[in-house]
Amino acid sequence: MDHFGQVIELKEDNKAVVKVRPSLSCENCGRCGGFFGDPEKRQEELVEVLNPIGAEKGQLVRLEARPAEVLLAAFMLYLLPLVALLIGLFAGRSVALALELAGNADVWGLSTGVVFMIVFFIMLRLHERRLSRGKRFKAAIAAVVREEEIPEHARIPSPAE
Repeated sequence: MDHFGQVIELKEDNKAVVKVRPSLSCENCGRCGGFFGDPEKRQEELVEVLNPIGAEKGQLVRLEARPAEVLLAAFMLYLLPLVALLIGLFAGRSVALALELAGNADVWGLSTGVVFMIVFFIMLRLHERRLSRGKRFKAAIAAVVREEEIPEHARIPSPAE
């Protein structure tokens, strides 16, 4: 998945901060202002990326993320919480039936499933800082590009626009 942006700042360890416009697939996710957020904040986002080609401040660049890592991140964010919900659902219902707890066993299962899912999200959030420090889930600058090479939907609006 390619993104385009402009190098705003150079950092140590061959990293750079790039201003990008969120892609169509991520602009309504809610993380960066999302669907109900401030439209101005959704226009662009600053991301830290690897800079193996040595792009300079102000240059327009194409970013690449390895497909396997994009799939792994999606798996961790979407599928694993669903698995935690289902495990909690069946475990909670089974325990409620085995211990003959007061109330509906399905409600116990649903409640336990939601708790398991919330605990999973909290654990993922706690590990996010450690994951973001590494290189595994970072995009990398693949090439310096000219403005005409950038698709219209991916262009960063200039301050005059």
